[in-house]
Amino acid sequence: MMERIDTREQMLDAIHASWTTQVIAAAVALRVPDLLSAAPLDAPALAGVARCHEPSLRRLLVALVSLGLVTQREDERFALTASGVLLRNDELDSLAAWALLCGQRIWTAQGRLAECVCSGASARTLGGGSDDFAHLDSDDEAAALFHRAMTNLTRPIAEALAATVDFGAARRVVDIGGGYGQLIATLLRAHRHLRGVLVDLPHAIGPAATWLAEQGVEGRCELVSGSFFDALPEGADAYLLKSVLHDWDDERCLQILQRCRGALGGRPQARLFVIERVANERAAATPHDRAVARSDLNMLVCLGGRERRASEYQALLNAVGLRALGSHTLVSGYSAIEAAPG
Repeated sequence: MMERIDTREQMLDAIHASWTTQVIAAAVALRVPDLLSAAPLDAPALAGVARCHEPSLRRLLVALVSLGLVTQREDERFALTASGVLLRNDELDSLAAWALLCGQRIWTAQGRLAECVCSGASARTLGGGSDDFAHLDSDDEAAALFHRAMTNLTRPIAEALAATVDFGAARRVVDIGGGYGQLIATLLRAHRHLRGVLVDLPHAIGPAATWLAEQGVEGRCELVSGSFFDALPEGADAYLLKSVLHDWDDERCLQILQRCRGALGGRPQARLFVIERVANERAAATPHDRAVARSDLNMLVCLGGRERRASEYQALLNAVGLRALGSHTLVSGYSAIEAAPG
């Protein structure tokens, strides 16, 4: 009987999990982590600077305490925990923008998951939109949130790539669809001999100049406004595709990879690195498989894309004349599949 009750409680935890996304997103939207960064505050003081209804804010703070993001002291002041610090906007490893994106814009799309599964179409397509990033062209706020969120997620993966892959023989690296440039900036800082090229759409390339300057690499990185569906800069030693292919269906992945193949030309030493979560051939109840499944369904509802197994990535590469040379294990379930002209 107790085992049955435990199973039921576990199921209820899974069903109720949505509340944690909203609690965290609300805290970030109200700047609670930022306001608690200087010193602990009690609920009335925090409500004053946050311009919130004090009794309601206190209830949110209690929820944050229950999630281990805030502690409540004996003097009734609230303070950030080490986990809560990750929600500050000024923190190096901040996840604040990603929390907002998940709790606001992605949240709406996830509500149509059943429709997407039935139809095979994304929520955006079902709503009359298109499976691309065109909506960011006319919405500066949405574009800024999206690119900050991608920067939040990219930093540890970029550091692992810089530490794991040997770029000693390379001189010029092209980051394709790299947003503000967190990936290429990390590589340039780690490998002083490298020069970079960042390719992305105007809504990313515009702010990228400021971002790269803050990273101290602006003089070593060329900015190219363009799409990975068009011709890419040629003659580089390495090309990077991080979290790009999972955004798209197979047909458009092949178009992107064909552009990469054209840029690599016939140089056998040139390399393409496809940086993605790689799904296991057979799923199980593991943290990695849960992370892949979450991302996979997010791609379904948001963009019509998908996560893939290693065999599926190899098939895409082979189809455009590229061969996989191996895979470099990074962090957070990500791998860098290394490919060369085949």
